[in-house]
Amino acid sequence: MNREFIVKHWYADIYEQFENHTNDVEFLLKILNEQTDQTPQNILEVACGGGRICIPLAQAGHKVTGFDADEHMLLRCYRRMKGLSNLQCFMADATTADWGTAFDVVILAGNILINIESDMDYAQSQAVFIRKAAEALRSGGHLYLDFDLHFDPSATFNGLREGSYFKGTDDLGTYGRTISYGSIYNPITQICAGVNHIEITTNSGDQFIIPEQWYKHIPTQAQVYGWLKDAGFTIERTFINYTDQPLAEPLNDMKWCRATIWARKV
Repeated sequence: MNREFIVKHWYADIYEQFENHTNDVEFLLKILNEQTDQTPQNILEVACGGGRICIPLAQAGHKVTGFDADEHMLLRCYRRMKGLSNLQCFMADATTADWGTAFDVVILAGNILINIESDMDYAQSQAVFIRKAAEALRSGGHLYLDFDLHFDPSATFNGLREGSYFKGTDDLGTYGRTISYGSIYNPITQICAGVNHIEITTNSGDQFIIPEQWYKHIPTQAQVYGWLKDAGFTIERTFINYTDQPLAEPLNDMKWCRATIWARKV
């Protein structure tokens, strides 16, 4: 029994079932139309997954390139992108791969900045993503960065409690669920860490458990702005929660928000 294949296939399928919202994609398309005068763009999406974002971009008439390190997610993207000659996707590790050059727009969406999987120091990998985005853009090109910005990480992440965020049956008949036991946040290192496991029951009735540990670096607004400046970006617009409210406005004691940044490569 190939447990790794079973778990990764199940996770990719269930992820697609649960993460099917469109509000962020609709907002992205709106910003692209407003900022580019509805001119088709040459776009790179990093960590494109199953195509939830890159496929609507291609359907809107843009030339799109996407890549992801997860082959199980990419297989779903390949099936869904049939007939779209203006979309191409490939498998690559974002922290080590060459992203290409001369793109009009690079998309770092889907909260990828807080969900990087790499052996590199987490904060360093976040800065690397922004630097690589700059290297992949033509002069005057734009970065669309969309991520969870936490103003009070301790209030958000400090809590030991059991919960399940994904459960269901995939297209092979495998049932599974994720069990989380909460997380803790270190305000000095800005690292949030936690443990969870995945419980799997295959279509033949075999059962097994996969334990997992995870950690994330939770950046401040100032850190993200610093990485953008160091990479040669000028911030042109910011947004909160997919609205036109900029990050500069009073945030009314928000613990966190979904921040979107539209920045130009100088």
